[in-house]
Amino acid sequence: MSTSKVSPDNKVVALFSNVLTEKGIEDLRSEFPSDLVFDMSDDATFKDARKKRTRRNKLIEAISRARIDYSNELKNYADDLESDVTKIFSVVVDPFEAEDQRRKEEAARIAKEREEFLNNQRTEIYGMRSFIEQSKNQNSQFIADTIEAVDLIETESFDKELIHEAIDTKKDVLETLNNMYQAAKAAEAVEAEREQLRIQQEAIEAEQRKQEQARVIEQRIDNLRRDPMNYKDSPSSTIAARITQLESYTPPASDFGDRLEEVNQLKLEVIEELKDRLEMAQFKEEKQQRQADAQAAVEAQQQAAQADLNAQRNAEHQAIEAEQSSSIPLEQQEHEALTEVNRMLGQNEPLLGESFKSPVFENAGPMTGYQPLSQWPSSQDRAESEELDRICDQLDLAESYIEVLEQRLNKAIAA
Repeated sequence: MSTSKVSPDNKVVALFSNVLTEKGIEDLRSEFPSDLVFDMSDDATFKDARKKRTRRNKLIEAISRARIDYSNELKNYADDLESDVTKIFSVVVDPFEAEDQRRKEEAARIAKEREEFLNNQRTEIYGMRSFIEQSKNQNSQFIADTIEAVDLIETESFDKELIHEAIDTKKDVLETLNNMYQAAKAAEAVEAEREQLRIQQEAIEAEQRKQEQARVIEQRIDNLRRDPMNYKDSPSSTIAARITQLESYTPPASDFGDRLEEVNQLKLEVIEELKDRLEMAQFKEEKQQRQADAQAAVEAQQQAAQADLNAQRNAEHQAIEAEQSSSIPLEQQEHEALTEVNRMLGQNEPLLGESFKSPVFENAGPMTGYQPLSQWPSSQDRAESEELDRICDQLDLAESYIEVLEQRLNKAIAA
């Protein structure tokens, strides 16, 4: 690869002639041809090469010093020339540069103000999109108001550099807000429907609770009304305890609501009815006690009568054996047996009193059997009539006698 060299100017050649001329260069090329080979392993050759390197370095240093000295001289001269030229032209250049600087500063100021103006408008344009963020999760009315506010923004006031961006941004924001408005309206419609359903459901539940409360109150009142029936066959002590409990009981308004006055009146009625049942129970218990006492007396009489009857049967049996040829009619035997039993029981008058006659004991004809009553007067009727109750007691006692008599009569017939 060959390198072309620019021929030096004569002034430059003259500058370095006192250090190294063209002839000196040629002499060095002759002294050190390119194909010359040195044996540096030889000490003498090595020492001589050191001296030649020192010689080279001195030549290079001399050339460099000449260049630097000339450069300094050239620079100083050039600086003087520049100073003179600058001074000469300063009469026109200084005011020009001052005006030029002012104009640049003014242009920079205007450019800065415009950039600030544009930045403010860019901020205003970007601020339109903030309406979207503000409208998120808001109701339709809020979004509608926001749409109106955005629609009032005058895009014509924007710089021509930004007006199209402002128009497009406003359009995009309005479109987005309209979509959000429609979505909010739809969501509110659904929510309104849900709220209506919730209100209806609450009304239904409230009505159900009201009906259930009324049913419970009615059930409580009905239970209180039917309370006396629970003590229909209860002993008087239990009924008396219930009366005491009810008399000390104050029906709470929380249990009966607006029917409290009715419940208080019903409680008094129930207490009165229970008192009636108490009297009936006491009367029944007294009657049962009397019946028990009478039954005990009957049983004692029956035992004595049975003993007498046994003795009589023995006597009759002996008489029958002695008089086997004689025959007494069966009807006469039954009548005599009944008469004897009545005598032994001490029943010298009708069981039901003078005003009530019994055909069973007064009829001399044959016995056809006695059918006990299948239906008795009610307890209420007996409680209202002392005479009827006394007759029923006598009839009850009479039936017990009749049953005994029938048993005995049957035995007598069988014998």
